[in-house]
Amino acid sequence: QLTNEKGRMESKEKLKKELEEELKLSTEDLRSHAWYHGATPREEAETLVERDGDFLIRDSSSSPGDYVLTCSWGGEALHFKIIRVVLRPKRDFSRVLFQFEQDQFDNVPALVRFHVGNRKPISEKTGAIIFHPTNRTIPLRVIEERLAAKQSTKGQTGSNSTKRLSLNGTLTGDTLDAALGFALSVALPLIPLLGLKQSIKQSEIGSFPAPLSPTFRTGSDPILSPKNSRQTHLPSEGGTALRGSDGQLHSKAPPKPLRTPSIVVTNISGDLIANADTYCELVPRAPPSTKTHINKLRSEEKWRSRIRATDTNFQLLDLESSPLASFSEASEEEEDAFVQPEIETTSSFNPGSFNSILLSPNNKALDQTILRRLKQVFAENDAKTTARHILYVDCQVARITNVSKEQKRKMGADSGLELITLPHGHQLRLDLLERHHLISLGIAVDLLGCTGTASERATVLHKIIQLAIELKESMGDLFAFSAVMKALELPQVTRLELTWRTLRRLHTDSAVAFEKNLKPFLKAMESSKAESAVNSLTFPHILPLIMLMEGVDLFGQTENSCELLLQTLEAARAVVLNTSAYTANAEEKFKDFQPNKELLEAFRTEFAQRLFWGSKGAEVKQEERYNKFDQILTVLSKKLEPEQL
Repeated sequence: QLTNEKGRMESKEKLKKELEEELKLSTEDLRSHAWYHGATPREEAETLVERDGDFLIRDSSSSPGDYVLTCSWGGEALHFKIIRVVLRPKRDFSRVLFQFEQDQFDNVPALVRFHVGNRKPISEKTGAIIFHPTNRTIPLRVIEERLAAKQSTKGQTGSNSTKRLSLNGTLTGDTLDAALGFALSVALPLIPLLGLKQSIKQSEIGSFPAPLSPTFRTGSDPILSPKNSRQTHLPSEGGTALRGSDGQLHSKAPPKPLRTPSIVVTNISGDLIANADTYCELVPRAPPSTKTHINKLRSEEKWRSRIRATDTNFQLLDLESSPLASFSEASEEEEDAFVQPEIETTSSFNPGSFNSILLSPNNKALDQTILRRLKQVFAENDAKTTARHILYVDCQVARITNVSKEQKRKMGADSGLELITLPHGHQLRLDLLERHHLISLGIAVDLLGCTGTASERATVLHKIIQLAIELKESMGDLFAFSAVMKALELPQVTRLELTWRTLRRLHTDSAVAFEKNLKPFLKAMESSKAESAVNSLTFPHILPLIMLMEGVDLFGQTENSCELLLQTLEAARAVVLNTSAYTANAEEKFKDFQPNKELLEAFRTEFAQRLFWGSKGAEVKQEERYNKFDQILTVLSKKLEPEQL
């Protein structure tokens, strides 16, 4: 007796070490998880999950290679066959993903972690949630050996009377009872029989286990009402018989399951001896089609976030397209399939072919006649009207509104705000930088070109500040707002001490708003700390992002440079996520908008290029144009308020 006890102790210690070795395997290996119970039979699995949320994963005995989730929910045991999706983005490469209804992962442990961590229902129909794993206490080898021993015992019991069974043949005479007993012993744990038209005596069935539930429900065995039959064969029509969940293995959502059994067996009279699917119904949902490049990147970003959350390795860079875009081979042939965006190499501004209603075909730089006319146009419109015209042109240049399907296809994005975040948005970024600088120059010329008294310049400065307020508050155009503020902080403007003193005396409210509201807000914007409601914005502040992507070092080597960089990138992410909201807000601003043609042209970028440098000078390189105009502004500023000796 002591020897036997010692042997049992050694055996337990050996099994414990073997289990520990299994659980030390890689987390992506299913065997390393104690909630994986291998080839545990269905009936035994149901006894292990007792309370709602309990779950385990086991091998499917009806379809080798597949896995089944057994869980408890609503006081009953449910069974879900994990759907296996095979993707073939390349002919010589394929990958397997696992899912319940929508979220896909490249291994079962990642799928389980996602649903447990997020408390996401396994299916919409059942609402079952898993959160408490039922762990095994023995190695998988022992489970397999026990199952093999049970099957061997059953096989020996039936071997005395069972002869060779052929699916294509028929069963007659003395072999019927044994064959039927063998078939039911295999099928009983897997698929419920819907009832036999003729009853079979319980004594003729053999020593099957009794059904666990007296009533039929999804995920449990129905009561059997067997009756002896004289002949059983598979139907000759319809091809190969289907397994219980074959329809669920397709990558696209299947139609509603038929009420007819998934495996059909008939007796000699043609009566059904069939079973229905014993697994809870899962309805796979194909992800939305990926129509543009930015949507493709969003899909990949979604998968990368799951990689970080679940330690799953999708190897996205090894695929020609993301798993979502390659959900099936058929999706590659759809009309909305991904199309390679075009890379723009020329500016959207072409001053040489610009048809102006104000400028002559061969105009000279800073034509005085045109400048006087512009002053009249600005005087005839209030700040809010002017701000709306600026916003209208900004949205066209940035491709926020009125973007055709063809433009979207070429950009690979639905909005220019998305395009500027992509490598092939280089030309649009350059165009926006050009426009931003020219808006600033136009504001500076309006102020420095006023050769009247200090009070007249103060009035012009007051109107410019009011324009900045309207751009920020009424229009939500932070792009143009920052351009106007840039003009007011040019050294040629800030040095006009007499003008600023006169502003504080004659237009105190504007001076206070500039110092206490506008300047702090601009500083917060540049550090990506300004808070603006998405429903009030039409054109967010994207200048720091554009400059960073074009290689401009905005922050230098300071202790806060890394933090500022991350804040800028986070702000850029928010811009992309809200592009549709910005478009909707802008379109709302332009309801019943009747533009003034001259005022609208005054804010066209091509008009500014022609006005500042002339019809010939507008074609000169940007750096040369900017340097020359900076000198002009310096001369104008010194002429207005000469330097004090």
